[in-house]
Amino acid sequence: MIALVQLPRQAVVILLLQFSQSLGISALVPLMSFFIIDGLKAEPWQVGFYTGLVMPLTLFANRWAGERLDRGFAVRRLLSISVAAYLAVSALLTQVSSLAMLIVLVAPLMSLANMGSGTIFTFGRLYAERQELDIARFNSWLRMTVSLAWMIGPALSFSLVASFGFAAAFLGALAVGLVYLALWFLTVPTGFRAPPRTTRKTDRDGVNWGLLVAGATCLGFVITNSLFVSAMPLYFVRETGLPGSTPGLSLSVKCLLEIFVIFGSVRLAERIGTRQVLMLAACLAAASMLLFAEVSALWQVLVISVLEGTYYGLFAGVAISFVQSFAPDRPGRATAVYMNSLFLGGMIGSVSMGFIASAADFRTVLFVAASSSLAALITLVATFRVQPSSAETGP
Repeated sequence: MIALVQLPRQAVVILLLQFSQSLGISALVPLMSFFIIDGLKAEPWQVGFYTGLVMPLTLFANRWAGERLDRGFAVRRLLSISVAAYLAVSALLTQVSSLAMLIVLVAPLMSLANMGSGTIFTFGRLYAERQELDIARFNSWLRMTVSLAWMIGPALSFSLVASFGFAAAFLGALAVGLVYLALWFLTVPTGFRAPPRTTRKTDRDGVNWGLLVAGATCLGFVITNSLFVSAMPLYFVRETGLPGSTPGLSLSVKCLLEIFVIFGSVRLAERIGTRQVLMLAACLAAASMLLFAEVSALWQVLVISVLEGTYYGLFAGVAISFVQSFAPDRPGRATAVYMNSLFLGGMIGSVSMGFIASAADFRTVLFVAASSSLAALITLVATFRVQPSSAETGP
């Protein structure tokens, strides 16, 4: 907390901006499948119509926003699109009464709302550069606010649904959106934009292989996490026979450790290098998945959850700086690659989990999750000579 007090006031407000955006998104995204099935009375397989539209539109929106930021588009104007889209989504959801309305009206706006996080990450990077702050440390603070928001948002929205219904949860999300709007208005200067940068050869050629490798590495980690989170409730309760509270306790321990580890990840990267931190995270990820596959008691789950939180905290703390270091002159594009790896990995993991579990069982999902982290490790080792274009994240 001392480090937070030492940050400039503007930096703290940017952190609050990222927190409000992430809190709003986390209050809606996990709730949507439940709303489609329980609120709109659609069939479970029809959830795919919504997610199948939102995900690719979000990938496109992130890439579009990143390119605009790199070309000097004003951050305030671009972020206003996300703010307006989020407010519209929250308000519309209180009136949606059919799946068709959700797909036609909400899905496109949700993709624009989703691009807000990447825009704020880029804004934070540009601000840190301008104020000569430690970029990697400020990125870790930004990433911590996202993790903290995702600890609070889903639990809050599901609690509101359980007590007062879906309308109350959506009104709560709208209230968060109003805070998001106020922070956007107060935080982002009118003329703030990326400075002119020299075009590098990779930009002229259109291919930055280091950036693609970094994005693929992140993808491996996110698939591991998505597979496990999707399979965890049914695996622990149905296949392993553990108490129904086990998934929630496991997730709480993991998220708590994740936040603390994020703080230490940057300091560790300064000592041994960011790539090495990611390699350590990949080893811990694979180990935790394999150990989860052998649990038979609640205490074992909680102990391994500490390991899981450590690996994900290491990854979350340094991944965005690692990706951005391969395109220091194109922070918008780099951040879009990072954000798209999160969305794409989440989609791949959640969709493929069902197919894997149907073909085998939920325990097999954990083995596949471990192999995804091992693939990330192999990528990091095999591309060791592909070094960042900036020294900010270490070798």
